[in-house]
Amino acid sequence: MRTLILILTLICCLAYQAAQAQVDDTRKANLSVRASATVTDNLQMLTIRNLDLISPVVENDRIIVSPTTSSYAGMFKILGNPRSRVRITFLQTEILKEQREGLGEVAAQYFVSEAFEDTQIQSTTLQLGEGNVRLSEKGVLFLWLGANLDLSRARPGLYLSEFILELEYI
Repeated sequence: MRTLILILTLICCLAYQAAQAQVDDTRKANLSVRASATVTDNLQMLTIRNLDLISPVVENDRIIVSPTTSSYAGMFKILGNPRSRVRITFLQTEILKEQREGLGEVAAQYFVSEAFEDTQIQSTTLQLGEGNVRLSEKGVLFLWLGANLDLSRARPGLYLSEFILELEYI
C-alpha cells in the first residue's frame, strides 16, 4: 500500500479572474473562480492555460465555455507513472452568492474533459464529477476545464468560488 504524501496544493488558474457580465448598459456582475488541486504520491499537475471567463460572449444570460471545443477552456497537464490509473474528483455544480449584499446568485456547472495528447477536440468529458482514468504510455494526461454559468438571477456585485480538482492514484 502506498503512503499518500501531500506533494502539492496547487492554487492555479482562475485566481480571482473576474468575468464581467452585462445585463444592460448600467448593471455589471463580477465573477471569480479560484481553482486548486490536491495531488498525492508523485503526481504533478501543470497549468497550461487558465479558464477565461472574461472573453466569452454572454448570450441569453449565460456564459458557456466548452471543455472540448472552446479556446477559453482551462488546460492542465498531469504527469505521473506510465499507464497508472488515477481518480479525478471535482465539484460539478454550485450556486455562487453575491458577496456584498447577497441578493444575486449564479448557477455554475463545471465540466472536465481528458485526453492522452494535446487534442482538445478529441477529449472525452468526465461524468458525475469523478473519473477513473489511465495515464498514457509516457505517464501524461491532458485535462480541459469548462463551465456553464447561468446569470439570469445575477445582480451587480462580486461572486467568488473555488474549483478544486483532487487527483490520486488508484
